[in-house]
Amino acid sequence: MNGIVGWSSYVPRARLDRSALASMFQVAGPRGLRSVAGPDEDALTMAVEAARPLVDADSAVESCWFATSHAPMLDRGNAAVLSAAIGLPDHVGSYDTGGSIRSGVAALRAAASQTSPAIAALSDVRFGRPGSDDEASGADAAAAFAFGPDPLVEIVAQSSVSSPVMDRWRAEGDIGSSTWDDRWTAEHQVPLVERVIADVLEQAGIAATDLTAAVVSCPSARAEAQLAKRLGAPAHEGDPRTAIGYSGTADVGVRLASVLDAAGPDQWILVATGADGADAMVLRTSSGFTAAGASPVEDGTPIEPSTYLLWRGLIERAALRRPPAEAPAAPAVARNEPWKLAFNGSTCTACGTRHMPPQRVCLRCQAVDRMEPVALRDTQAVVRTFTIDRLAASINPPVVVGVLDFDGGGRYRCQLTDVVAADVAVGDRVEMVYRLVSESPNGVRNYFWKARPVSEEDS
Repeated sequence: MNGIVGWSSYVPRARLDRSALASMFQVAGPRGLRSVAGPDEDALTMAVEAARPLVDADSAVESCWFATSHAPMLDRGNAAVLSAAIGLPDHVGSYDTGGSIRSGVAALRAAASQTSPAIAALSDVRFGRPGSDDEASGADAAAAFAFGPDPLVEIVAQSSVSSPVMDRWRAEGDIGSSTWDDRWTAEHQVPLVERVIADVLEQAGIAATDLTAAVVSCPSARAEAQLAKRLGAPAHEGDPRTAIGYSGTADVGVRLASVLDAAGPDQWILVATGADGADAMVLRTSSGFTAAGASPVEDGTPIEPSTYLLWRGLIERAALRRPPAEAPAAPAVARNEPWKLAFNGSTCTACGTRHMPPQRVCLRCQAVDRMEPVALRDTQAVVRTFTIDRLAASINPPVVVGVLDFDGGGRYRCQLTDVVAADVAVGDRVEMVYRLVSESPNGVRNYFWKARPVSEEDS
């Protein structure tokens, strides 16, 4: 069985005050903030952000597993797009495991059970009915794990139990889940999770007092609190659930990544989830494990409840007097896949000039078919000029378009995202992110790379 050799998580920058959202519907709501995916983000783009740091030129990944309860595309696989966007070669098997909160555990177990290196990406955009606890307490986030031999974190024991309990459900097309009384859910769920926890501790030959940390993830906050109290494991300082809310399918991954960031060598870690039954794993960090250092979730950028509703599509702006977005043509996408999905340009081997998009004929020395591909998705750039377009159709106007000069050469024009138009300036440093560009009337979601400001610590 594979073990964990790498991990990463992603939390979008927008934050919504839960009490402000609850007050709109005149209901009592929890305190604190919830993370909100931007208007051009969804479960797929967040999974790309989480998984990108786990892939490099030496990666030998053979399979990629994607899990979410809110897949942006149905029938068409999201995992295949994820795999291409993070630069994995086409011989990598890519698979979706979606539709439920428990699919996050399914992706982790599938990747761990492989005999070759694998990646599992867990991502979710949490909706809820207006005024519901799901809406106020939910969070949008993603996490990804790389599995392989010679792991930093070994999976020592695992146990599962299934229970087709009707504690929550969502019909196709509904915006949020319906839930049963939380008190009954906790009464049913807690014994199941305790059962698998007891099983994995016995398999590992340890007691609860031997645990350094425990991740207990349940949709029911009541069930989770009861389990944490009975388990008695030390609370993890900086738990993402406290900072951003419950992120559904991604929750167990986001919180495990946070625990591993702060872990040390030779430590026991329990991971337990309760959804449609219960799952538990006991993990053991290796003697050579080096702590990455605690990485608390950033405060983010505050947004108003009205902005949240617009971004979610729960209220609509006045119709724009613009032609609807055109869907990209499938043959064109297939011909330009390395460019459109992986943001690969080309470099002329005769004179070294970079081209974006990739070219056959060099624009500088006119050499023909003397190009080699160059991946630019991880290369930073500088804004050389920009324009603020207040007429372009957008759910979050105005649209900011910049001309970028990439480090090491190459110039390209693209949209800027995660920016306030008035704050954009020539000379800003930016990095590339995979985002939604448009959704056409026939339902095709068109993704491409945009530029966002580099955070101070990454510049």
